Amino acid sequence: MTDWSTTTLVRIDDPYDRNRSDTGAPLDSRFGRYLARRVNELEDDERTNPVDFLIWAWNIATPPVMSPGYVRIRHDLKAVRLDHSEEDRSLLLAVEVPVRHHILPRGNRPPYNVSDWEENHHFGPPESYRPHYPPRDESRPALLLSAVLRLPAADWTLHKPGDWSRVEEFLVDDAKQAVATAVDHINRTAGPRIAALLGDEGGAW
Repeated sequence: MTDWSTTTLVRIDDPYDRNRSDTGAPLDSRFGRYLARRVNELEDDERTNPVDFLIWAWNIATPPVMSPGYVRIRHDLKAVRLDHSEEDRSLLLAVEVPVRHHILPRGNRPPYNVSDWEENHHFGPPESYRPHYPPRDESRPALLLSAVLRLPAADWTLHKPGDWSRVEEFLVDDAKQAVATAVDHINRTAGPRIAALLGDEGGAW
């Protein structure tokens, strides 16, 4: 499994997926078991539509449906979502990330003393991209900032699913290829932007 980096926002955990599968699960896959249970959520015309199929598979592969997900989201991010654009139903990416006050330029920080997001210091070293939580001390005012990066993804080259209506294994293979392709696109397009937001020049684009 790929290591986290400043531009790696999502990754696939195939070893965990295989190790936690049930005997008889499609392709010996925990992800496959979840897909098989929710296949009726797909309309017939969505089964071969690359955008519709990807959004369905992505929503299953990530929390809260699968937890931990087949697709792992970097711990300092709140969510990585794929959805339809309301305008033309093309693919849209949204990455939600907590933004701590200290990464903002000094002139853009809160002009008063308030609590901020807290890191889980028991999670691991700072380079492990710790998750963020609201402050434990709720007796003080807190200002919790988040940013949502939204990127149009209509130009992505997506995996095109086949007609797997009679063969369950084809469903799992198509879903795995679809989300793997999306992971590559997300890290390539959104990764550098999130790195710029959270890096040394954070908040000063």
